[in-house]
Amino acid sequence: MIISSVQVRRFNLPRVDQTWRTSIYAGTAVEGFVLEVAANGTVGIGGSAAHPLVISGDDVEAQVNGPVREILMGADVYDGSGIRQALKAAKIHSRASIAADLALYDLVGKLANLPGYVLLGGKCRPRVTVVRMVGVKAPAELKATLADLVAQGLTHFKIKIGTRLEEDVARIRALREAFGSKIWIGVDGNGVYDVDGAIELSKALAEYQVGLIEQPIADADVDGLVRVTAASPIPIMADQCVEDVESALALCQRRAANVVSIKATKMGSLEECRQVAEVCHAFGAHVHFGGSAAPAVVDVAAAHLAASLPAIDEECEVGEFQALQGDPFRGATIRDGPMELGTGPGWGLTLAR
Repeated sequence: MIISSVQVRRFNLPRVDQTWRTSIYAGTAVEGFVLEVAANGTVGIGGSAAHPLVISGDDVEAQVNGPVREILMGADVYDGSGIRQALKAAKIHSRASIAADLALYDLVGKLANLPGYVLLGGKCRPRVTVVRMVGVKAPAELKATLADLVAQGLTHFKIKIGTRLEEDVARIRALREAFGSKIWIGVDGNGVYDVDGAIELSKALAEYQVGLIEQPIADADVDGLVRVTAASPIPIMADQCVEDVESALALCQRRAANVVSIKATKMGSLEECRQVAEVCHAFGAHVHFGGSAAPAVVDVAAAHLAASLPAIDEECEVGEFQALQGDPFRGATIRDGPMELGTGPGWGLTLAR
């Protein structure tokens, strides 16, 4: 069955939190994309988003409308592996190739009348626990933000830090004092600490039941990450330094992290995410589904994959679409904390027109 049409739409998604920032960038909106791939009258839908530190919206659009479209048009719908290999060989950016990958899965799921998780091997669990990210904020504002999210039924949070050690510790102390052990907390340093500072941070946060510290030092400093991981009383999670199977293997061989974050937008395909997860499990490293602000289809697809992997960590960052306004995808369901997996074909989503 041959792909006969490829359509791309670009749209602006304002953030719900207009003061969103991390220690290294700020943003009031995200540039999102919908990719529709049609064959024999059936349309599969995928999507992605640009990122201010990674790739611009213009570059994502140029790649999807250019080489991605050329690879998809006239291709056999059932030759997914060949299409993914062609996208990788063409050095398509992961944030452009993932849109095609997700659209292909959705299309095949609709043709076969099967949910995405069935195509991914079958679900081990009917829902996944959602972790929501919260930007850098003063303690009082941070507590108020989490109170709103807790009222929605959420219990797992990743807090952006990275201003100063004392301020970062004060943030987490305030949350524990306000919410006790009712919430799970991870923190993300976005690479701003040096090695000694990261070790000091981990020891200062140890008493506050922090589940993990994500990328506390620069991603290029794998030697430093080895030192931090060996000294930290809190699990250290690698993010930007793991982009594919090869980098995951190199990191695991050096025991440079306790946990590895896999993201669909970072790795470009669900299959690459699965392979990275398998490498990490083979070395005894935990795997965490990371997230990034993007249309709902990205989070839903990640949840389907997470549900199909038996050894994945419970908490998954698959709710960031709720941090955005104007998402055109309909059907993603987060109820009292977890994301529910439906039984509809493909990703079970529709598009608002």
